[in-house]
Amino acid sequence: MTDHKWAPPEHQDVPIYAAESMPADAVGTPQPVDPPQPVWVSRLRFEQIGVLEKVKAFAVARSDVAVFVEIAWQGRLQRAWVPRDTVTTRTLAPRRD
Repeated sequence: MTDHKWAPPEHQDVPIYAAESMPADAVGTPQPVDPPQPVWVSRLRFEQIGVLEKVKAFAVARSDVAVFVEIAWQGRLQRAWVPRDTVTTRTLAPRRD
């Protein structure tokens, strides 16, 4: 019987489709949101796949014109400045322990 030589598994790299973000110089003077607030982001554009109509996120900072959101999409944390008029608050469902 031949000996088996171990090798690590080979996985394809998964493409990360990043959310489009406003330029940092266009957001004004941001203030932190503490604690982060659950929000919906409407019509968020991602590279290579286009617009998603509604995305769950958390607002972590805001200014008069933009909101800095954290998105957990594709299993990875992404951050983006989005126009304030595309963000609405959402309510988290109560936890069932």
